[in-house]
Amino acid sequence: MISKRVFSSSIVLSAVLTLSACGGGSTIDLQTTATEFSTKITTALAELASSAGLNSQTLPNLFNEKFLDGGFSKADLVNSLTANSTALGTNPDLSLFPMAAVTNVKLTGCDTKDICTLTGTLTNSDVDTTSVEFSAKVLVIAGVAYLIGDQSSTTSI
Repeated sequence: MISKRVFSSSIVLSAVLTLSACGGGSTIDLQTTATEFSTKITTALAELASSAGLNSQTLPNLFNEKFLDGGFSKADLVNSLTANSTALGTNPDLSLFPMAAVTNVKLTGCDTKDICTLTGTLTNSDVDTTSVEFSAKVLVIAGVAYLIGDQSSTTSI
């Protein structure tokens, strides 16, 4: 009887240790998370074509509250969008952001803190079509990806 309890306890302990070694047994579906992020960023980019869209929360909601990239924070992003919207209101001839789309989004290389690498293709379909492959670090919380930037408070240029 005692050996049966020890054996059962050993199995449970082994399972816990195995899950801990795998990053806590996270059940994040990376493909679903990537697809949902792609949909959200496509919507956000489309909204940048109007003054009202510049004030929408769709784009800022893609960024983690602690986003920091080359000294540029989430608050800086929101302030820039608001300033662009205000400028557009006083001068409607100002150009807006180019029409762009993000495709082929994938999440890979997640660490134990659920920081993953997001890759994809950014295509600008303005007068001439150009595409570029990109990668960015994201934090995945409850299956939702948020951009986190390079976490540097200084510019790299």
